[in-house]
Amino acid sequence: MANAQDITAPLASAAKHAAAAVDRLSARIAPAPEAIPELWSALEADPKTSFHQSRAWVEAWTKTTGANLNVVTLEHNGVPFAVLPLEIEQRGGLSIARFAGTAHSNENTGLIDTKQLTKIGQVSAKQLATTLTKAGLSADIVLFDKMTPETAGQPPFSGLPRVFHQNPSFQLPLFTDFSEVLAQINGKRRRKKFRVSERRLEAMGGYRHITGDSDAEALLLLDAFLEQKPARLTAQGLPNVFADAGIRAFLRTLATNRNVDGQPALELHGIELAGGDHAGRIISVAGLTVKDRHVTCQFGSIDETVAADVSAGELLFYLMIERASASGHKVFDFGVGDQLYKRSWCPQRTELVDCYVPLNLKGRLAAPLISGMIRLKRTIKTSPALHRVAARLRGLTVEKARPAAETD
Repeated sequence: MANAQDITAPLASAAKHAAAAVDRLSARIAPAPEAIPELWSALEADPKTSFHQSRAWVEAWTKTTGANLNVVTLEHNGVPFAVLPLEIEQRGGLSIARFAGTAHSNENTGLIDTKQLTKIGQVSAKQLATTLTKAGLSADIVLFDKMTPETAGQPPFSGLPRVFHQNPSFQLPLFTDFSEVLAQINGKRRRKKFRVSERRLEAMGGYRHITGDSDAEALLLLDAFLEQKPARLTAQGLPNVFADAGIRAFLRTLATNRNVDGQPALELHGIELAGGDHAGRIISVAGLTVKDRHVTCQFGSIDETVAADVSAGELLFYLMIERASASGHKVFDFGVGDQLYKRSWCPQRTELVDCYVPLNLKGRLAAPLISGMIRLKRTIKTSPALHRVAARLRGLTVEKARPAAETD
């Protein structure tokens, strides 16, 4: 597990690229993926490319949130080797370019032609800044966040200053034999918890594991999530990150965007009560994305007003992971954020990296503040005492802001 030491300097491992010099770096900027459909499709097909740089994700985000999208194509000696779908946000008078939709993503990679990388040397921050500025990227600083160390260690990111991201992500390796999966995480205890949940639900009239196989079913599950999650966030003193109509429309677009085989970009799962006084009530929901045998849990929620003692969220994870294993998937990724339930399921932890490149004087002045804030958040999150204090202060802030929000 990586430490929280300062990693502001470029990665030393990038030296392996130094033998090949960067001859000529150039960039082109387009307003949408439609400008480079063949290149995008070819790079997206690489198993190492994150779902969060897929056309489905980027186009849904842009169309529903109105994001200012800049599709940057980087070229080495005229040959494209990277596509970076960036949105430009205004924050306190600062223009920040980030991966499109990164506020709700779990891992970013960009779209990289890995076959070209052996021909490319380390791209320095100055070279990349000059190239992006010359191409017309209207930002003060670019922040490439939530990247694995492997991704951050290759061009065009390897020569950039960086810090550890404030949160790690958690993964569970999968095998076709589900008992092998459970053996990694105390299978006997996990099976016992599953049986206890099932018995309690059977006493209430039973349950069904339902999926969004049709658009109507998917939207029913998504609506349940959008009702359950805000209630949970409020109880925890957290702001509702799904309150914006554009974010909700983004999720609905993903849930109903299906490929030629009928598979949605966002796969919805839920636990529905089958009988009793609350028959038909959905008590747990999760949204998954799947790319190249890599399953990522994008979100989850539970309804604690009904059957609070059945551990509906744990039950749903058990069933989804069992199904993913049987389908031949290789990884179940619980995504970004250090939470106890993720630790209990996952033997693997990935420390993510944020790289940044200032494009002008304003960006250079802001860079230490941005990196310092990321370090501060990480320090708070890794210190139980500081985290408790921050949670109390955050709860007070949310409580004070709520009456104003309700009048909007």
